[in-house]
Amino acid sequence: MRAQIEQWWEQRIDREDGAKSYHIAYEHSELVSTNVVLSIAAIEGVEPTGLPPLGAAVDPDALDDLIGEGEMCGSISFRYAGYEVTIHSDGRLEVVSVRDLPSRGCGS
Repeated sequence: MRAQIEQWWEQRIDREDGAKSYHIAYEHSELVSTNVVLSIAAIEGVEPTGLPPLGAAVDPDALDDLIGEGEMCGSISFRYAGYEVTIHSDGRLEVVSVRDLPSRGCGS
């Protein structure tokens, strides 16, 4: 599994030097829920099973249905495993550590 995660990192994840966010390409034919988990596992350097269940943050089936139909315009964001994940309709995931997000006040 470690080799699969390393391969995922090399093929999919882009991070410019000094940038606070990761950009991951995904195909609309793939389950976006799987992409989210594999991407964060690769960023963290852990097995996907070492992460909390995605279902604790968002309904994976609903997410796959929403994104998989290819009819979404814009983006959707949620927090998972210490990251803010934004899924863009153009086939990009953006992942930012919550530590790197600006404070929003009101108990953000």
